[in-house]
Amino acid sequence: MKKDCFVIGIDYGTDSVRSVIVNAYNGEEIASSVFSYPRWKDGLYCDASKQQFRQHPLDYIEGLEQTIKKCIADAGTSVSANIKAVSVDTTGSTPVATDETGIPLALFPEFE
Repeated sequence: MKKDCFVIGIDYGTDSVRSVIVNAYNGEEIASSVFSYPRWKDGLYCDASKQQFRQHPLDYIEGLEQTIKKCIADAGTSVSANIKAVSVDTTGSTPVATDETGIPLALFPEFE
């Protein structure tokens, strides 16, 4: 295995998304970033008294974008140019209602 081979790991959790860049040769963590879901933090889609916990698609999208950009910036161009794979995991399944083109309904103004 080449020593200049890196992977990105993305972990979607209940209240945040975490990303990490790791050296695939030796497991060294090169960069990491955490994004707390702002809509979750503001309680917009949660009602603990009803055991109701929902996510907004933009929390996932914005979190992915911000954590990956930060990891790449922190790692530098020599590392980011040698990223060979991306791995994604979640704490559980999250069904998302979409329109016929695959866009989440929650992204349309009439569903805010």
